[in-house]
Amino acid sequence: DIYQVDNSKLEFLQSTSPDSPIARFIEQRGEGMHHIALLVDHLQPALDYLQDQGIQLIDKTSRIGAEGLSIAFLHPKSTGGILIELCEKNK
Repeated sequence: DIYQVDNSKLEFLQSTSPDSPIARFIEQRGEGMHHIALLVDHLQPALDYLQDQGIQLIDKTSRIGAEGLSIAFLHPKSTGGILIELCEKNK
């Protein structure tokens, strides 16, 4: 479920199959926060900049995520243990 709250959104996720990424996360860590998503104007330049700064990327190029947005994830090893998703604004 996705809830709009002013200029922010909350997504409550549940697994769709026993071997999904969300199911594995819950099995390993229990229920709780999975990740934080940040909206960016231009995703690929942001990824290139972060990689140049030494941030480890899970996705070096964008893919389609929730609501059809272009998304990419930063590795928690580079972000203090927090999985961060970058989402490109709809044009």
